[in-house]
Amino acid sequence: MSAAAVPASRDVRVISLIGAAHGASHFYQLAFATMLLIVRQEAGLSFTEVGLLTGIFYGVSGVTQTMAGFAVDRFGARPILAGGLFTIGIALALISVAHSFVGFAAIAVIAGAGNSVFHPADFALLNASVNPGRLGRAYSIHGVGGSLGWAAAPVMFFLDSTFGWVGAAIIGAIPGVLLSVLVLTHREQLVDHRVKDRAAIHHQAGKPMIALFMQPAILLCLVYFALIAANTVGIQQFAVPAWVSMFGVSENYAALCLIVFIVGSAGGVLVGGFFADRVRRHDRVATLGLLVAGALTLPIAMQAVTPELLLPLLALAGAAGGATGPSRDMIVRGATPPGASGKVFGFVYSGLDVGSFLAPPAFGLLMTTGHAAAIFWIAVGLYVINACLVMAIRQSTAPAVVRPAAAE
Repeated sequence: MSAAAVPASRDVRVISLIGAAHGASHFYQLAFATMLLIVRQEAGLSFTEVGLLTGIFYGVSGVTQTMAGFAVDRFGARPILAGGLFTIGIALALISVAHSFVGFAAIAVIAGAGNSVFHPADFALLNASVNPGRLGRAYSIHGVGGSLGWAAAPVMFFLDSTFGWVGAAIIGAIPGVLLSVLVLTHREQLVDHRVKDRAAIHHQAGKPMIALFMQPAILLCLVYFALIAANTVGIQQFAVPAWVSMFGVSENYAALCLIVFIVGSAGGVLVGGFFADRVRRHDRVATLGLLVAGALTLPIAMQAVTPELLLPLLALAGAAGGATGPSRDMIVRGATPPGASGKVFGFVYSGLDVGSFLAPPAFGLLMTTGHAAAIFWIAVGLYVINACLVMAIRQSTAPAVVRPAAAE
């Protein structure tokens, strides 16, 4: 059955399962860091070592994500996704038996490798299994699933207080293991993209792989995702102390502001999914949303608003930025040659890990040196740069889309 002929009920099942898998990846990203904080004193870890272990996690994930994309195109997305879910779940459970920095570093490597599969496998499955007319909404649910995964991770603190850190680590592993089984058992619903694109794969077999990754649109997408991640991680990790310093608000109020920003972003992703299914110029949606988000962040960077206005401004900025997500994913899909979903999405989305790895030290230095407002000036700049990148991606992919159509 082709994706276009898939009934809505089947699409709902596929989108829900892949959205839950993406939520699990985000849950384990934050749950890993949370468990390190929980066991820090018991294991004799310093905060610097905790930060280094988190860096190892993202570094390994970024380096291996492109390789995971190759594995997706070679062995199929479904078994690779199931393996990633199982691996990252078991990695969290292994924290219950680690007692040294070396042990935790080994676990970080395992967890990072497990985390690397999600984007190439998720998008290969969605692109092959979901009706193209519903892909925008599929991407939006995928993005919301990730946000919900982050939101669920603090439950590790409650599990620790109830069952101890050993029990928390073991219980936290259960969602990954269960989801891996579900992915494996949904053979009929999760279409193998290799079968759909077999002709294209055969046609490209003789082409050097480096040529695929060196296409301007692919490289621009990589940079785009690195900058998006740098912006997101910087705000998530340092916005609360920054707002306390900039506006003199309490830590609780600043935390509420961050929650409003994240919730607004999730809401924007949902709305953006409907736009992505109804427009052809996804670059215009993404560009407009990024510029609006930058404009709404500007008065915060200038410290030209009252603390009371922070909440509505951040809700709107989060929504504007979030609304660009599904269109952004559609742009990447449009730049991906047939038969290369795993490779391209793996390569491009490794930019998220690069940005997540590099941004925290830079933003932390700004906080240490007393330049809290600079975080938001940088955010404004990154929104504008990414809007320009979206237009550049559009320009570099438009000719490639036109030529095949004319040839037919």
